[in-house]
Amino acid sequence: MKSDYTSDAMISKQIDRLVERTKWLAAGIAVATLPFTIYSWGNLLNQCSTYPVYSTMFVIGVFLFVLLARTTLAQSSFAIRLIGLERNLTQSVCAFAMSRQVVGYGKNQNQGSRVGWLGRGNWVMLAAPYFVPTATIVLWLLSLILFQSLRSLVLGFGVSYHLVAVLIQCKIGSSELRRLGRKFCWMFLPAINLLVAGCIAAFALNGFIGVGDFLLDWIRLPRWILNWLISAAGFVISPRVPAPGLP
Repeated sequence: MKSDYTSDAMISKQIDRLVERTKWLAAGIAVATLPFTIYSWGNLLNQCSTYPVYSTMFVIGVFLFVLLARTTLAQSSFAIRLIGLERNLTQSVCAFAMSRQVVGYGKNQNQGSRVGWLGRGNWVMLAAPYFVPTATIVLWLLSLILFQSLRSLVLGFGVSYHLVAVLIQCKIGSSELRRLGRKFCWMFLPAINLLVAGCIAAFALNGFIGVGDFLLDWIRLPRWILNWLISAAGFVISPRVPAPGLP
């Protein structure tokens, strides 16, 4: 038993080392690809007229959440506990996926992570509640028995909740955010949440095909830019030589 525990601890530490090495790379990629995400959002908004029913229901879902957020329920301790429950669930799943043993949950609501795990952890485990839309995924699973138009409404409500919950947690502050660092949070969280929200909106319009189209647009823009730079460089470096016999 002791050797198994030691082996698991060593595996967890190795995973932490590997993941921590990707922290600033992930932040840099998030910032560098922000224009690509905005471009994909532009194409997505242009497609709204192609799916008027689903687009309308998605907007209605956003509007319903805005109305709910203005009530006293949104300011209640129940709402804070709900956000905390989602955070705990997200971190627990993430910890399990990274071979991390969860050992308990704290009781202090506003002092950062209430999920206790063995070892220090890594940046993905700390940041997961701030970009993984767990509540939106749960709402979508519960809405599978509904018509697709109603699922679009649920997704509009869910993505609004996710973004507002992230803002509330960032405003309150937590030990996760302090460990991640202000610079990293500003570089990574806005960009990744814009990408996540775009994928959810695309799914609301056209399912997994819509998500694929959104991500293809995200990839297509840098490819176009690269091809343009290559062609422009080729035109400058190697100008066209007239064929023999032609002026």
